[in-house]
Amino acid sequence: MRVHIRSFWQMAGAVAIKRYTADCTITGNLFETQTPKKIIFENALKDMLNKNGKPWAPNLRPFLKQYTVLDKVSKILEENKIGSKVCSLCGSRVSTLEKLSMLGDPLSVKAENFQSFFSFGSGSGEVCLDCQFLGMMAGLALFYTSYKDGQDYVITYLFPESDTLESTYNTFLWMKDLYEPGSWRNLKVKSRFYPQEPYETLLLSLHTLFEKTRFIPRSSFKVMQVSNTGRNNSFLNFDSFERVEELTTFFENVETLGGDFSKFMDSLVIPGSPSADVSRREEISRMILSFKPLEERLQMIIFDFDYPVRSIYEVIVASNTMKGVNGLDQMTIDLSKKAGEVIGNAVFEAQSFGDLYSLRNSRSLEDLLLTLADLEFKYAKEDWKIRIPEEFIRILNEETWKKPKALLVIFAVNKYLSRHYASSQNGGEKIAD
Repeated sequence: MRVHIRSFWQMAGAVAIKRYTADCTITGNLFETQTPKKIIFENALKDMLNKNGKPWAPNLRPFLKQYTVLDKVSKILEENKIGSKVCSLCGSRVSTLEKLSMLGDPLSVKAENFQSFFSFGSGSGEVCLDCQFLGMMAGLALFYTSYKDGQDYVITYLFPESDTLESTYNTFLWMKDLYEPGSWRNLKVKSRFYPQEPYETLLLSLHTLFEKTRFIPRSSFKVMQVSNTGRNNSFLNFDSFERVEELTTFFENVETLGGDFSKFMDSLVIPGSPSADVSRREEISRMILSFKPLEERLQMIIFDFDYPVRSIYEVIVASNTMKGVNGLDQMTIDLSKKAGEVIGNAVFEAQSFGDLYSLRNSRSLEDLLLTLADLEFKYAKEDWKIRIPEEFIRILNEETWKKPKALLVIFAVNKYLSRHYASSQNGGEKIAD
């Protein structure tokens, strides 16, 4: 087999085959092996079947579901013969071509065909038997994690695509530390809670590898999610991430500030049974990977937690310095943190958490200033006084008040949650700040 690789799915297939044959070589975009396809398939079969020894393993089934018995793949295992027909994918001249299907490239198939149980749904073009074989093997190279959602088996896949097959394979080797085979996933990241959704899987994987290797290679990291209900499959997500230099700088900045990004991500998960709720972590992961400001969303979801969000200050500072983010300067963040913690401490002492909702619900600068004045007046009559630093008030104006207000809320709630959690760990006794 000698194939010029030209697509993401072909790259995955070539990388997978290299695991099952000793004579495989990869040079640039050229993939070569003298090992017959039948032998390669036999070597890989144990990893392709399910636990009952039948077609197919759950992570491969979405791409191979139309081949209900092994005999149906026998045509694909035949060797190419030279002819006059030209393969749409690799450009080889061969005697036999097959319709481009979801086997050769699942992303070429229309959604309605991908969902049909027995359909060989097709895209435009015809492909050779070697490219069909690459497509059949591709799923073996994908990192994946999965979970059950009612009757649906939801699988998230991750794979790098670089400029050439050779550089893609090198990036794949860089990612090998993630690999840990299991029944529900084959990747392991630094987290208390396994990722389930696409963006948290991608972000946690890249962060885990960054901590181990101190860099992220230039590549287009593909992430896709498929739902499998047995008879039907559907694509839920397909996306890619390429801004690795900016993300590397973000991770470095969090560390330099003394933060722990893994603990920040864990804090965004709400434990539960039978599974944890990772929806907030997924949402924030997508925002980080899109280099969008986090403050206004964090001020909403922080009210959902019963414990403080770890390293939230460091992540906010680092996210505001990311390229492409119209961020706040650190002085504004620090003043917002100082003012927020004054409020959080007083609210905890008074056990009046509802006042933090009032602060969050301020809809204008005038409304915010009135709410702060009301809080100062209310707590002046109690034993706990709120004195908002004048420096914070001075940075507020009609054009830019929303972000400092969001930070004020975040740090006030997080301070309250921090003291509340410390108190709960001490039998309910209040711990001095």
